[in-house]
Amino acid sequence: MIYFVRHGSTDWNDNLDGNGNKDPKCQGRSDIPLNEKGIKQAEETAKFLQTKNFSKVICSPLLRARQTCEIIYHGDKPIQFDDRVIERDFGEFEGLTRSQFDFNGFWNSKSKQKYAKAESIEEVEKRVFDLLEELKNDLNSDTLIVSHGGVGLILASYFKGVPADGDYLKFEIPNGKPLILSFKDK
Repeated sequence: MIYFVRHGSTDWNDNLDGNGNKDPKCQGRSDIPLNEKGIKQAEETAKFLQTKNFSKVICSPLLRARQTCEIIYHGDKPIQFDDRVIERDFGEFEGLTRSQFDFNGFWNSKSKQKYAKAESIEEVEKRVFDLLEELKNDLNSDTLIVSHGGVGLILASYFKGVPADGDYLKFEIPNGKPLILSFKDK
């Protein structure tokens, strides 16, 4: 089984626009720490996962994921920091809010957008799918992956298939929540 956990909330996740509406900033590779809400989310997830015995723990090297992992995991296996589960490089959109560019198009595989610096969906798929192909050989083990929303979208598509309309955002999971997937169900 794969236990995927999206890191807890950060101030950029909880960003509000001028009218007080939630408008998250794209934090991609920016190394933003958890906020108080994110710490509490991780503590709740720790309670949920406390009885799990993971054979492998994989974590993004970015601070918000590392902090989440350190809160939720206290086992004896070493945490493996792996760049394959680092957040998508938002390039020229880094630090912008979702409303400041075509965020939905950015996460749609049928979009014809071209980017000067941002990582393509195909590049993210390749690195995440490569990791999952390695992990699927051990069907009787539980692996914890602590990472990011964008990686979660791609990871879910590996198990559920790419949405017919290309909209990866259908797989978005909340901050600090686990997503449990099985290679046996793929």
